[in-house]
Order: sequence, then structure tokens, then C-alpha cells
Amino acid sequence: MLLNGSVIGSVEDLGAVYYNPARLGLIKNPAFVISADVYELNNYKIEDAIGSRADLNKSNFGGAPSLAAGSIKMKSNSKHSFAYAILLRSNNDFGINYNNENERDIMPSIAGNELVEGEVDLVNNSKDHWFGGSWAYAIKENLSVGTSVFVSKLSSSKGNIYNIRALDNNGDVSVYEYNRNYQIQSYGLLAKFGLAYTLDDWNLGLTITTPRILISGKGKYNFYNYFSFPPENEINDIYANSYQDDLDIKLKTPFSIGFGAGYMLSKKNIIHFSAEYFHRVKNFDVLKAEPHNMQSQPDSTINFSLIDGYKSILNIGMGGEWYLNENISLYGSISTDFNSSPKEVYSFVSQMPIASNMEFDADYLHIAVGTLVTIKGADFTLGATHTGGKSNYSQPVNLPLQNVNYDPIETDDSGTIKWSRWQFIISVSIPFFKDYVKKIEDKIGL
Repeated sequence: MLLNGSVIGSVEDLGAVYYNPARLGLIKNPAFVISADVYELNNYKIEDAIGSRADLNKSNFGGAPSLAAGSIKMKSNSKHSFAYAILLRSNNDFGINYNNENERDIMPSIAGNELVEGEVDLVNNSKDHWFGGSWAYAIKENLSVGTSVFVSKLSSSKGNIYNIRALDNNGDVSVYEYNRNYQIQSYGLLAKFGLAYTLDDWNLGLTITTPRILISGKGKYNFYNYFSFPPENEINDIYANSYQDDLDIKLKTPFSIGFGAGYMLSKKNIIHFSAEYFHRVKNFDVLKAEPHNMQSQPDSTINFSLIDGYKSILNIGMGGEWYLNENISLYGSISTDFNSSPKEVYSFVSQMPIASNMEFDADYLHIAVGTLVTIKGADFTLGATHTGGKSNYSQPVNLPLQNVNYDPIETDDSGTIKWSRWQFIISVSIPFFKDYVKKIEDKIGL
């Protein structure tokens, strides 16, 4: 984790299950089990969240197991290697809530200003667990092939809720409530094929990752829109809702090919480099709600389609490890995670009949530093990673008022979300007992 994906060709632990399964055939002493706990500090800052009036900040801290992996010990002369892993591939929560109260004239037919309160609740989260197993075969002492097969359990939800209330000088209260959200639960299958080769001071690797195949999954769509003004405003009230379950979904991920190399500056000091290309995926419908009418206006029709797609990108990473002594090594890395959203992106906030299923429209840069400490045969990793990015987003909350261009929450047309995440990593790698005894025997000269 401290090498941030720069080890496609040179991974030396059970992270090979994810980065390059073929490396399992060349690792001399894979650990029996490795586990990693990650504690996250997330901070979001929204500039011009409610127009020029204020910025918003949100922070949260939490922890969850990120990786648990193990290997199956084979006979000493076996060319086959087996391992398994459970990892939290992604865990995103970009939701935020804010409200604002002010006095404005939003009802031209009634004299004076109204006291207007607006609240916006944006939900945008997803979690993807991977459960997988790996096999590797050493063709030669310096050449191996391997594959990992993963089952992906993905859950995601997105929505926006607007609650707006206005009190006029006659004592009448007007109400606008809007909610549109969806939830997706799915299981998928994907595979990673790897090739690993060593040559003198070089470790080389090549991987191919297949698109995700949908095994099963369904979606939910919830919508309501309620609007009521005093009769003298001559504005039609709105009453509309629709709640739909068991909707068919379609999920796609890009085909990718990666290459990595590790060069040993000395026996213990290594430089790592990796690059991975992700192929384009044309826009497709993730979920389509059944068209529905407003109960208060039966001749109207409301449609909603959730779409997704990816543009082609190339991510690169570089890392290094430096040996201090037999107990301590230092690690550092930097890698890119470019935005793969297509050119045409439809904001979920905009209330259009089409929306894009993107998490956060931004380019990321991952930076990591840490240390590996060996104590009595077990390896302990302590470190931190930082990721950050920013994205523009559309803000308007449109009331169904005729000939009135007013936003009760007083937003501009767009704002900027800045996201920063610190991850603090604690992991332990425990060797097979026989391997540990062998290390002791070698150390004392037996």
C-alpha cells in the first residue's frame, strides 16, 4: 500500500494477489497471512457552496480493515503457488448537508419580503469489496505466470434532497420538497492475468485485467416532488412521487493492461515503476426508471436514466524502498489517478432527466511514505498516504415558479469541491512457522 501501485513488476508480498498474481511464483517466502488496517481522515471543502455567502467544511475520521490475505503452503519443490485475499477496493462518501435562511421577495403578488429557509442534502457514496483467489506457476526460476479471480460486491447510492419553506407577510407558509435518489447492489466477476520475469537486477511484470461481468444485481429509484403556494400566487400545486424496486442494472468497467519494473540499486534498495492503460467504455445506461406521471398533473411524464462511461487514461506510479538495517526499511511513492469521466457529464444535482454515475469528477495524486519494521520474524508496516483533488459542480435549486428567476438558497451557477484524504496504515505480515525457524537457523549458523 505504501508503494501506491508502482509494483506491478516487483511486488514482494501478498499484495501480488491484486497487483500481479504471477509474482507469487517468484516470491521465495510468501507470508502465511497479512492484514492491513487503514484509518482515514477525510476533509471536504465546498467553495461558494451557497453562492458568495459562505464556504462549507466537513471532516470525518474512521477505520476499517482494508486488506486481509494469506497463502497456501505447497511442497518445497512445487512450481504452483496459491493465495487468497479480501480487500476493500474502494470506499467513497462525498455526501454533505447545508442550509440557509434569509429574507427575500420570491412572491411578487404579495407585498414585502418572505422569510425563506432552504436545506440541501447531497448523498454520494459507494463501497466495493473484492474477494479473490490466485494461482501462479513458475515456468522457470525467473519466469512465472498467474491469475487472480475476484468476486466484487458493490453497493452505491446517490441522491439530493431539497427542502424549502417560505413564510409571507400574511402568515401563509409555502413548501417545496424535492427528492431523487437511487441505490444499487450488485455482484460481479473479474480476473487479472499476470506475467513475471527477472533478469539480473531487474524485475519485470505484465498484467491484463478483464472488464467486470455482472453476476446479479438490482436497483432502486425513489422520487417525490411536493410544491404548494398560497392561492393568490396563481401557481399550480405539485404532488408527485414514484418508488420503484427491482430495476435492472448494467455495470461495466474498462479493460486494462499494465506494465511494471523494479530495479535493484543494491541488494536491498529498489526503485519501482509502473504504468497502466485503461481502455475507453462508451456511455451506457446503468439504470432506467419506468416513466411516471405527476399525480397532480396526469398529462405530465417524468423520466430518469442513470448513465456511465469511461474515457481512455494512462496512470503511472513511481516508488522506492531504502534499507537502513536488518530491522528497518523506508518506503515512499507517488502515483496518478486521472479522471476517467467522459466529456459529456450530467450532474446528478441539476435535476435533469439524465444523470452521470460518477463519484467525484477530479484528477487525484497519491503520495505515500512509511516504514517496515521486522520484529521476531514478523513484519510491521507503519505509514501514511495522502490523496487530494478538486472538482466543479452545478448548484442551482430551481423552484417551479413562472417568470421568477430566484434561488432560495442563493447559490451561484457553480462551486468547487476540494477533497483531501489522509490514510494511516498499520499492517502485519506473519511468516510460515517453518520459514521463521529457517531464518533463525540461518542467523545462528545451523
